[in-house]
Amino acid sequence: MSRTKSVGQFIFSILFILGIIFLITTFNKPQAAGDLKVYFLDVGQGDSTYIKLPSGKDILIDGGPDNSVLNQLGKVMDFADREINLVILSHPHADHLNGLLEVLDRYKIDQVWETGVEYPSSTYDSFKEKIKNQNIPDKFVKAGDTIYFGDIKISILYPLSGLEKKTIDNLNNASIVNRLDNNKFSILFSGDLEKDIQKQLLDKNIFTDVLKVAHHGSENGLSEDFLNVVRPEIAVISVGYDNKYGHPASSVISLLKKYAVKIYRTDQNGTVEIDSNGKGYWVK
Repeated sequence: MSRTKSVGQFIFSILFILGIIFLITTFNKPQAAGDLKVYFLDVGQGDSTYIKLPSGKDILIDGGPDNSVLNQLGKVMDFADREINLVILSHPHADHLNGLLEVLDRYKIDQVWETGVEYPSSTYDSFKEKIKNQNIPDKFVKAGDTIYFGDIKISILYPLSGLEKKTIDNLNNASIVNRLDNNKFSILFSGDLEKDIQKQLLDKNIFTDVLKVAHHGSENGLSEDFLNVVRPEIAVISVGYDNKYGHPASSVISLLKKYAVKIYRTDQNGTVEIDSNGKGYWVK
């Protein structure tokens, strides 16, 4: 083989490798270890969101309809991490609650936030009994309650007043709505709050980058007035594949598209991961 040909092959190999490196760095934005990571977990027809804070602490919002949450947590949590610093139960419907019983059995939970709403359910009774037996602080929250984890702020926007031991005809409308702020980045978690009650939040701080669409994208889960104030760039819908309810509703999808909102769905995309350094964010 001639010297000229060998040099040419060497240069081609170097250029090829540099090209691969360019593609990797361009289309796979590297995330720093200290970034906020939010995982909308693929738990079927239900809701569960795991949040890994820059400090290394953990938050879990809802647990989905069954123990599939354990498998999903196993994929996103550090193997040796057996502690969750805050569990938020938006409301005690089974598709948000059931998986939390398994979580309470497998992980050390530092504290629980819920509304304390009255709800006749053996599963909810078991949830409260486990909390009591494990001596876990159980806080009944309402609008104005906040907690800080370094630069991360969790703010409760709804319910507007305390619901402890109160009976609500439509339990969806007893949902906790909370907002996560990481400097210039924010996510609004809307539970299953229905659109007739969402109007009570129109004068609150609900403008956000990412919206977790209420009630799995059902027809009563999003109003145009609400969306017009929230103005998210991204909407995440936690929903089961081919579910019997027809979620998400075509009207909700059309409304999101009307406002040019990028839609991610757990039934189509699987677990949706959003990372943020407090200035920008990336979706995986």
